[in-house]
Amino acid sequence: MFQRTRKVACPECNGSNFWHGNPKPTDVLVCRYCSAPVITYAEYVEQAAQREAERLLAEFVETDVSRDLAHLKAVLAAPEQRVSP
Repeated sequence: MFQRTRKVACPECNGSNFWHGNPKPTDVLVCRYCSAPVITYAEYVEQAAQREAERLLAEFVETDVSRDLAHLKAVLAAPEQRVSP
């Protein structure tokens, strides 16, 4: 997947639970503390993919403009660093 943790918090008791092995999409994770159903593996994968997509988008959308401007000024101030066509 994304080399992320497979840790899932129980919505009932907030206990940490983990997927083990290679679960099927229909497998349900059951809390090891309170025995409540937590999430199916398909839902878990969908949520993890969505969080990763949101993280990647935020990384490119929320750029540091001041850092980019400082870099641009440094390049423009040093003509030897410019690429000639």
